[in-house]
Amino acid sequence: MFKAYKYYWENSFKYQATSTRADYWWPVLVNLIIYAILWLLLVACGVSSFSSLVNGSTQGLGAILIITVLMVVFGIANIFPEIAIAVRRLRDVGISGWFLFAAWLLSIILGNVDNEFCNGLMAILEIVILVFMCLPTNYISKQGWWSPNKSEDKEIPSLRNENEFEI
Repeated sequence: MFKAYKYYWENSFKYQATSTRADYWWPVLVNLIIYAILWLLLVACGVSSFSSLVNGSTQGLGAILIITVLMVVFGIANIFPEIAIAVRRLRDVGISGWFLFAAWLLSIILGNVDNEFCNGLMAILEIVILVFMCLPTNYISKQGWWSPNKSEDKEIPSLRNENEFEI
């Protein structure tokens, strides 16, 4: 898990490669845990700050500010690694990385329309992306549906040749 997270940060700007399911899902899990811890700290500080505000004190507002800044910085720092690993994961499945860009563009367009049909299409699109992220290596290519050009792929550190469940 920690190796996958290390590779996640090391390969932040490498798009012409592939990433296994373990390379993708371990960092997603670690980021989810980090965000959950930060949210719980924010809620705990918020509750204590609210009670102190009721009593006429401003104690604890600094902690809320610090945790909020940490969350924003962590979120911004994760933008490029998250895009890169999603593109590499789609390439590993056998889909062009441009599919992710097209899906995000379609998601932005559908998200700006206040319509139940468009909201349903957006949900279906998100489910399709989730299914693609869960597919095994070269699944699309093996089915004969699509054959991406992987001749220019670069070798990057990966869990591909290691035990995928090693911690």
